[in-house]
Amino acid sequence: MMEVARRGWWLLSGSGVLMMVTAASVNPHAGYNTQDINFGRFFKAATQTSKRLLKEVFLLMISRYQVRAVDKWPTTVAEFCADILSWSKSKYRNGFNEEERSVLEQPLASADYDVSLLTKMIHKLLPEMNLPESFLRALRELKNVRNRVCHQHQLLDDANLRRNFDDLKVIFDNFLRETGEFFTADVADLKNMIQHETDEILSSPLPADASKYYYFVEKFRVELVGKFITYARPELMNEYCKLKTLNPFTWLSDDQFPDMVVGKIFTPLDIEDDGRTVDIESLLSTESLCLETQEESGILPSALLLSGIAGCGKTSLCRYLLHDWRARPGKIAALRSVDVILHIEVRNITSSSLLSHLQNTLLRETCKFFEENDVINILQQMNVLYIIDGMDEATADGKKLVNEVLSVVGNARVIITTRPEFTRTVIQALRRYRLTFIKLRIQGFSDQGIAEFTSNVFAALVSDEEKRRQQECEFLRLLKTTGRGLGDHLKLPLTLAMVICLWRDDQSRLSHVTSATSLYSEIFRMCTMKMISRLDTTTGLHPLQMETFTEEWLLALGKEALEMLDDNEFVISDDRRNVLMSLCAAKHIDSIQVLSAFLICEVSETRRGIHYQFSFLHKSQMEYLAALHVTQELLSLAHSSPQRIDIMMQKTKIFPDTELLLSESRYKRKNTLKFVLGHLCRKNVSGPMFHKVVETLIDLHPSCHDLPSLWQTVQESNRHPDVCEMVVSLGDKYYVWSPKSAELTDPTNPTFQLLKHTRFTPTGAVIRVVGSDQEVNILAENGRVENKRYENLSLLMSLLAQRPSMGVVVRADQHFYCWGSPHTTDHLITTLLPKGNLTAVMCHLGERGAAALAAVKKIGEVCIRISDVSALRALRDSLSAITGKLEALTLRLDIPWTVSPSTLPTFKKPLDLTIVLKDVDDDHGVWAAEVIARLSSLYTEVDLVASSLTPSGGETFLKTLRERQVMISDKLTIRSFHKLEEGQYQKMAQMVQCSLCWWY
Repeated sequence: MMEVARRGWWLLSGSGVLMMVTAASVNPHAGYNTQDINFGRFFKAATQTSKRLLKEVFLLMISRYQVRAVDKWPTTVAEFCADILSWSKSKYRNGFNEEERSVLEQPLASADYDVSLLTKMIHKLLPEMNLPESFLRALRELKNVRNRVCHQHQLLDDANLRRNFDDLKVIFDNFLRETGEFFTADVADLKNMIQHETDEILSSPLPADASKYYYFVEKFRVELVGKFITYARPELMNEYCKLKTLNPFTWLSDDQFPDMVVGKIFTPLDIEDDGRTVDIESLLSTESLCLETQEESGILPSALLLSGIAGCGKTSLCRYLLHDWRARPGKIAALRSVDVILHIEVRNITSSSLLSHLQNTLLRETCKFFEENDVINILQQMNVLYIIDGMDEATADGKKLVNEVLSVVGNARVIITTRPEFTRTVIQALRRYRLTFIKLRIQGFSDQGIAEFTSNVFAALVSDEEKRRQQECEFLRLLKTTGRGLGDHLKLPLTLAMVICLWRDDQSRLSHVTSATSLYSEIFRMCTMKMISRLDTTTGLHPLQMETFTEEWLLALGKEALEMLDDNEFVISDDRRNVLMSLCAAKHIDSIQVLSAFLICEVSETRRGIHYQFSFLHKSQMEYLAALHVTQELLSLAHSSPQRIDIMMQKTKIFPDTELLLSESRYKRKNTLKFVLGHLCRKNVSGPMFHKVVETLIDLHPSCHDLPSLWQTVQESNRHPDVCEMVVSLGDKYYVWSPKSAELTDPTNPTFQLLKHTRFTPTGAVIRVVGSDQEVNILAENGRVENKRYENLSLLMSLLAQRPSMGVVVRADQHFYCWGSPHTTDHLITTLLPKGNLTAVMCHLGERGAAALAAVKKIGEVCIRISDVSALRALRDSLSAITGKLEALTLRLDIPWTVSPSTLPTFKKPLDLTIVLKDVDDDHGVWAAEVIARLSSLYTEVDLVASSLTPSGGETFLKTLRERQVMISDKLTIRSFHKLEEGQYQKMAQMVQCSLCWWY
């Protein structure tokens, strides 16, 4: 019945008759239900009330417009343009179309402007008002409300209706607040009017004839934007449903590997901006940072640029956003107001324009209902989110399409993903079109993310709860032991998923995996064995013969992959497919079975029969196979020809010449070269060719500070001694490593691994231990605080001790500042010394740690908390033994009052000495002065923290210092809670020759 009513409406809409001669006009309730009526209510509030509110604000704005004196104030917007703004007729015609101009020429008081036209008028007529971003954002939210109505159609039960009205009221209130603040206007009456009207629409009893609500339902259906959303959303949702599977290889779908659906296995990634962590739920609401203050600016950028290495989860993140948008409502609040998401997987683009891509791919059916000239204009009126995935894999057509998207973005938002080496190109494009953006880094999983993702994957793979828990625990135990060899690779979702698949197939094979090359080798081996098993009865070949054939066939596939990488192609052309199929036909092997064992296979029916299209799952897969082919070519050339190495390299196409090394194009080869290195090392190849590969790969690093890339090179070589030496020789003599707490708790940290497995020696290291020396709290994704252990501190200090040329600064802040804490930093200092080179220190030392300082020849600033007299003596002896320069000593003396000053040592060596004492009161003022005098007669500063000295006690303290002839060259600070009068201060200031600070 609904369809009949809809058809009747369309027949009459063209004639402009706003009535329905259908079955519904005889019975107004026919074809409608409660949700339709609720939709009508919400539509009325979201359009009619929004329109009334926005018109009132527009009238307020033009009344505040700063203009010259005029004899007569304009009565229409058209007159305002001509008389006030001095617009020419051509500018007026260019600014508004014919339909809009007919409305602008109506009297201001009675003209019926819709929300879109009112928004357009504010932007076009009043740009000189310099409206703040907060006002413009509230305006955008108000405009997007009407489009958002479409999202809730068929979903508006009474509870959802009330929730949507609450959201609508918040939007109205925000807009009125921004209006009132910017224009310093009293909007209370307008707010009450809007509030009353909204409540009345929601709460008024439903009349017997609900035709006015049905009218709003049908009015929405025929509006161009609403019509586009109505058609586009179901088509897009159906299209994105195909992208819900996240199997590491999509053909791994059988009893052992059921589909892994994004909604079940997606796990939050570690996404970072400079100095802040961004969680997935707040991704779209992340604001730009103010350059001066590094605080959030209140401005939402037009674009989010997400960069991360291959397999870090960029595509999974995009697909999760699509899933959450389809969920209605999903977990990400910002997606609920998005009208449509246009997902553009750049590697698969075959159209050079946005319109043709929509017509041929994303919105084939929807576009049939609209004029070509209208489609882009309609999109610009909607709240659109463009998700552009894989700019590093962009085809030539893809680059043109993305440039067009960036040129027509308007108020839409854009998410772009790419590998790090291609971010510069994307940033240039964003700046070309003057789009604001934030650059975020996807780091893969945190330790907690690894465990959570593992749990999600096993839950998807194993239905039996007990078996699932057992397998999950076994796998996680394995990761903590033999799996540690994979290091940072386990943080990458693609790698971790493949490791799980490999482990489930054959647990023993995981012990062979130590690098990306060995992982892919084992994965392809697993797929080969599955294919041979599947084809066992259909070929006359022995399994060993099938293995030999598969090895040769994969080399041929690698040759095609290499050429496709050069041409930015990812879908295998018919010509390439025929070459690969002919190899199978020659051995009487089912070619479709072979290709689908290693590639994505899409099947479609055509007039000529069934058509198969094959493509690679991931660029890393292509790079691995291309490297396999290149390695074989190198070995063949080296064996058959005595040519020079560089000429031989050029024949393989992936070794860039000098000119290419200076361009950004060189990064296209980096991952392939890493796999070549991995293949060579697996074959135990060495010699000049091997060294040339390593040199070329190292030259591709953007800088010698790119330690993660250097460590990956070492990893792919399986820590080959020659590679380790070549990486060490690249080190920057000016590089100082200053690890954050998260890096010190991460056993897979690239710099730590380089120190552990090579002779890599930076100029220095600043080791700052935050928290205790055992553990630290770290802010993780979603704002959670995680407790992490410093697992490698002792080992790190021993590694630094083996590098005496490397200056080391040790800072244990909590040990130094935490009065009364018994924990010392002795074990770290004694591990570093005597062989290491300690250049500055801040910590709490016991007797062993203080004695170890005697091995230091020269040192910068020394900040030590001492809580034991024997440690104090050891410190005095060690500092006296230092033959070189000691720049400064800050001593936080944390000994009990019962210690006699006469038992304390005296520091005789000339020092830039500062002493800090705590809790000094009137009863212990003399004791404190005696202690200070005993330790030294000359100080740079003396600081009494958390003191309760009275002015009288302070005088006694200063008198004792003067009697003991203690000299303070810079400053004496007494931090007491007793107030000091001006006269008392002047008297006490005369008792010392330095600056006196009494903190009250």
